[in-house]
Amino acid sequence: MSSPALNQDMIIEILSRFPVTEIGKSRLMNKECNKRSHESWFFNLNLHRTNSISGYLVQYNERGYKHQTSFVDEMRDFENKKLSIDFLPQGKVKIEACDSSHGVLLCLNETGPSVPDYIVCKPTTRQYRIIPNPIMQNCGISFGLAVIGLDPFRYEILRLSRLRNGMNRNNRTFACEVYDSDSFTWKRLKNLRLPKNDGLILSNPVQASGFLHWLSREDNVIRFCLKTETWSFFKTPNFGVSPKLVRYEGKLGVIRWSGYGKGLNRLWVLKSSFEKSWVKVKDIKNMGLRDDVLWTPSNDVVTLSSRDRVCYYNTNTEKLKIIQMNKEFTSYVYFPFCSDYEVIANDSNPVKASECMSLMFQQWAIHPFTKASLVLIVLFLLVGYVLLK
Repeated sequence: MSSPALNQDMIIEILSRFPVTEIGKSRLMNKECNKRSHESWFFNLNLHRTNSISGYLVQYNERGYKHQTSFVDEMRDFENKKLSIDFLPQGKVKIEACDSSHGVLLCLNETGPSVPDYIVCKPTTRQYRIIPNPIMQNCGISFGLAVIGLDPFRYEILRLSRLRNGMNRNNRTFACEVYDSDSFTWKRLKNLRLPKNDGLILSNPVQASGFLHWLSREDNVIRFCLKTETWSFFKTPNFGVSPKLVRYEGKLGVIRWSGYGKGLNRLWVLKSSFEKSWVKVKDIKNMGLRDDVLWTPSNDVVTLSSRDRVCYYNTNTEKLKIIQMNKEFTSYVYFPFCSDYEVIANDSNPVKASECMSLMFQQWAIHPFTKASLVLIVLFLLVGYVLLK
């Protein structure tokens, strides 16, 4: 006698109560579960049930002196100024990187003529930690931040900087350093050297499947593996113009515009994280805007941005939602941001009083099981009940 098929609706219902940071592990159950849990209706339901937020941290320069930040709430369609980084030590604080799935930021704080402080923080819980300065004292031009684990809390930072000896002509050679929170130290890696006649486009990298990804001037993907600490390169699909890297259903994706003829955007994803071949997913039509593609918060929504607005375009309904920004500021940097309000557990390294000025990374209220672990237990019990029925 064959076992009854698992009730996908039951699994999705339980997953909708998982913390945002834990859903990814459960998406590996099957393709249908992965696809449905990336749809916007599920995403919005999960945010509501887990008291989480999703949107964009917007950074702008006020009067050419100090960076300011505000939060555009995806659910409430307005700028939410309650979420901020004003709890960090006073100075000229600038966001340099964000792990968009865990709501953790890397900030630099200039407090004087000396080297700036490097700070890792979680704005929703107002926790932060000052980490050691990099080995190289030259100016960092691009940063990547990736949370590796939550219990214990662990993360890695990749820093690219310009070389001072003239080797960095045309943005082809960069010093590369990695910070590991386990060792509480920076490590110098081999320089990143790009192929001749190519160059790095300075932007925030896209994190997917254990890699950080940038675009090059010749429309190549520049990929860094967090596990092996190695670089690789491969082409984007040969279609249209203006490629934009995104994360789609957990994989690296690229959106390219066809031009003014048909006026559509085509989306591809990598066949797998270990391959360099692309699979076409869909054509996105009738957006009617030439704003920059910013992100894909779900598999049926594309976010666009321009100087004075953020736009959410639903690819199924072809409806557009526009959030106007303050036109007084002409230069915005957007960081996709999704976070819960759970306090981060202590990592394995002690924090000296001189290195931290606030309560740092406390233990969860439920220990040794996290809340997500308890939900997983319930899920397996329900699945077992269905199989025995």
